[in-house]
Amino acid sequence: MQRLQLDPRLEAEVRRKGYLAKYIAEATRLYGPPRFYNARELDYSLKGARDVNILYAVSDMIYVHVVRRESYRSYGRYIVVEPPESNGRLMDLVEFKLAMAIKDQDAVEDVEERRRLLLRKLEEVVQVTRTPVSYERLTGKEGRIPVYIGDYEVLRYYVVRNMAGLGFLEPFLQDPWLEDVTCRGAGNIYVVHKLFGTLESNRGFTSKEELDRFVIRLSERIGKPVSHARPIIDATLPDGSRLNLVFGEDVSLHGSNFTIRKFAEKPVSVTQLIAWNTMDERVAAYLWMLLSNNMSGMVVGETASGKTTTLNAVAAFIPPNYKVVTIEDTAEVRLPHPNWVRELARITGSAESSVTLFDLLKAALRQRPNYIIVGEIRGVEASVFFQALQTGHPGLATFHAGSVDQVVQRLVGEPIRVPKAFIPNLNFVLIQNAVWRGGQMVRRVISVNEIVSYDPRSDSIVYVPVFTWDPVRDRFTFRGRGASFLLESKIASMAGLSRLEIRKIYEELDLRAEFLKELVNRKILDYFKVWEAIKKTYEISLEDALAKLRRGSLKLTG
Repeated sequence: MQRLQLDPRLEAEVRRKGYLAKYIAEATRLYGPPRFYNARELDYSLKGARDVNILYAVSDMIYVHVVRRESYRSYGRYIVVEPPESNGRLMDLVEFKLAMAIKDQDAVEDVEERRRLLLRKLEEVVQVTRTPVSYERLTGKEGRIPVYIGDYEVLRYYVVRNMAGLGFLEPFLQDPWLEDVTCRGAGNIYVVHKLFGTLESNRGFTSKEELDRFVIRLSERIGKPVSHARPIIDATLPDGSRLNLVFGEDVSLHGSNFTIRKFAEKPVSVTQLIAWNTMDERVAAYLWMLLSNNMSGMVVGETASGKTTTLNAVAAFIPPNYKVVTIEDTAEVRLPHPNWVRELARITGSAESSVTLFDLLKAALRQRPNYIIVGEIRGVEASVFFQALQTGHPGLATFHAGSVDQVVQRLVGEPIRVPKAFIPNLNFVLIQNAVWRGGQMVRRVISVNEIVSYDPRSDSIVYVPVFTWDPVRDRFTFRGRGASFLLESKIASMAGLSRLEIRKIYEELDLRAEFLKELVNRKILDYFKVWEAIKKTYEISLEDALAKLRRGSLKLTG
């Protein structure tokens, strides 16, 4: 492999794994030698790169090769590289033996525990040998199945992948850099990569029949079997990812399809959003002031606009000693607060056994939370959410809409039906969208709006856009001092400031913005390190924390 002039680390990988050596030889001929990374080494500095030829290790057995050329007009490629599947006869025998060895009392729900159980049982049913084995001659009557040592690691991989994981989909689920996995029907699967956008994978289904069989097995595996009578299901996968699955051609002209919205183990931090210019440090500082003073708001946008990402990021501004209750139908909100109560709806199809967002919201009001966060408001639960705001429980939620006027229209219309006079209990509405800049899709906070009042004479909601995004300069415009109703009439009043001292509120806004900008400048982008930095401002004051940060003496454990 020396003549290929590979990265020394990739050469070491290639020497250990014949299947990888074979792939790299062919890929290098087509695309040139790729740069090699481990998945954890990738970072957002690669985001938006036009010319990409990167191979990264997702696990000890799974590699991903991403190829995108600036000259290409079609999708870039997302190529999964894993060892060839074990001998079919061997896999059949091993699966049979494992089924006999695993008893009812061994049943476990946790995926990691199941993986360990399978590997332990595998050692009991196979005998590793240094002599090559003709698996086709095995009868199944052997006490322990002989497995050649050169095949054993691959066998372990596929036993875990197929019996503890989701088989064919497992490489996609293990890749931490994927946002979405989409199968639109027969043909290749498409993915949305956090760094490289939408890519076409080398995996897919050759026929509708093959896809139907897979969809049926997948739905049975997660305990929600599909049928022609029940062709659509929503479910949460073991890793927390959201699955939407549609079966058959009755409701989908292209046949069965599915989409997986990946669950991120670690949320994106607010400083990362600032670094991406999703918002600037002044917008973030303003949100910090609102949330640290118990203001309620909604993060609003259209599909795939990054609402939940922004909600997770700014929720770190909620005071660290608060009790926070989150209510979701799919577990996507992730908080660093130690006193965090996490509630998840359960929809079974039966009214008696289902637990809805509406039910959980009513229960949350009896738990004395300092903040209530609803992952996404869609229906009648909005009435309880606004009743909670009216009784003094601050809250946050995401909502599908494109403007404040659309938010009001959806809230007062069917099926939500919140009285318009209740809407000013919401203090702010942040509008976020996905926009195209420089040939790539990015997220931007389009505006941050303060809800001022309800005017009964005109039956309208009065609101003020305090921050707006300038699409020409890609910058955020602040209306300036004297423009914020919330800062001047609510937060200043809560702080005991007179009208003559209003400037102190804007000075604090500037100070918080400087603190966040310093974090960005020092590349403190990890979610939990940012959380630690925010906690420090409560422990030693914002001024002292900023001074220590500038000196490089603010200790952050993350």
